[in-house]
Amino acid sequence: MKKKTIPAFIAAAALSTTLFTGTVYAGDAAAGQKDTVESEAVSADAEANDAEKEMTEGGVTVEKNEDSRTGYTATFTYYDDKAANVKIQGGFTFYSVGDEYCYSDGRQNEDGGIVDVENHLYTPENWEPGLARYGDGGYIRDMTKDETTGAWTFSVDLPGGSYLYQYNVIDADGNEELIADPANIPYCNTLGASQVRSQFYVPYDAESQAESDDWTFVFPAENEDDRGTLIWDTYEGYIYEGTDSAVQEAEVYLPAHYDENREEPYKTLYLVHGGGGEEGDWFHQGNAGNIVDRLASEGKTEEFVMVAIDISTGTDEELCKNLSDYTIPYVEKNYNVSSEINDRALAGLSKGAKFTYTAHYLIDDIFGYFGAFSVGYPGPTYDIADAVNLNKAKLYLAGGYADHTMTAAFQEGQIPMVPFSEYLDENNIEYTGLKIVEGGHDWFTWQQILKDFVETYLWK
Repeated sequence: MKKKTIPAFIAAAALSTTLFTGTVYAGDAAAGQKDTVESEAVSADAEANDAEKEMTEGGVTVEKNEDSRTGYTATFTYYDDKAANVKIQGGFTFYSVGDEYCYSDGRQNEDGGIVDVENHLYTPENWEPGLARYGDGGYIRDMTKDETTGAWTFSVDLPGGSYLYQYNVIDADGNEELIADPANIPYCNTLGASQVRSQFYVPYDAESQAESDDWTFVFPAENEDDRGTLIWDTYEGYIYEGTDSAVQEAEVYLPAHYDENREEPYKTLYLVHGGGGEEGDWFHQGNAGNIVDRLASEGKTEEFVMVAIDISTGTDEELCKNLSDYTIPYVEKNYNVSSEINDRALAGLSKGAKFTYTAHYLIDDIFGYFGAFSVGYPGPTYDIADAVNLNKAKLYLAGGYADHTMTAAFQEGQIPMVPFSEYLDENNIEYTGLKIVEGGHDWFTWQQILKDFVETYLWK
């Protein structure tokens, strides 16, 4: 088995690169940031070297700006002399809270048709305080090239929070390639992840933004001693049909004060990604480590272990067998975690939520808590009339206001989240109720849900 570890003192930055004010250089992801400052003590040669390095490597800076609509401006710099054009693609779009055209991704139309929610979105150019965030990559703009330096740049005003972005690099023949920012590669990729989007943070500005724009809860904990550690681990798992290797990967989060010899073993939350994702998603795009670090440091939850698993291969039934017969035994053998049912939880988003429903039905005697985020119930496969199974462990349901899975089927035969919750109510089946947060089928939604899941439901 192979483990790669991000030390605790850089865990928060490495989980999702922390960028605030200053020029960020490649190689500084572990440190989180590197600020450019002026000083009379800096020699002319040093200044020239720094300028050359900045020009070569680029990056993203987030600076306080009195002229900004939000109080802060993010500037992206990318160097590529061979590119004919470069576009930035990011999750920089918003919608008006309560907009009926945005509910359930615009599928609520009196005429029975579908209204395109994209026609009702705000961009940073017309942003207003208190708007809800929507989408991970719907904002696309051309970057501007400086013919002298070869730098492609773009600046945008954004409210507080964590954002994902990519560059779309177009060559002279019109070929396009989506890439992560070379100067801001996700640090977890050096451990084994394959994240394709870079990330940065924008601070909250109380003077320019509304209270709902305060997304500090996704930032790394201020005190380094309150930041956990991320381990990239491999283990011998189930050999799925069509594969010839039993080696599987997982990301393991250990809380800030993890003690392998603690008398009371830690509880464990197993996290599952969505379709097309990987086990690195929850800790890079979802800021799961940062969110739990903060909640634990504020006394809103106890410290616990999180394990993000890969479900990109195998049927839901095979994945359940892998989880119950291989993943959990490996984790409980190699980490100081409890083997009690009520000390284990499983939660997933989108495709991962569908898997969570399957586990809730097939291996419900393994977990004491289940969380299904942003997907309806797979009705054709499992008989939801079997209230005995559904009542064995309480189920937490949640989705985004502008999430299409709320009232539209994720796949044929699926029962969307709202009708499923209504069914549970009508049949007196115990569950948490349907939690609705502002957002779409995106990481803005899932970060809010994870916070609520941990703060109000998990281990309660």
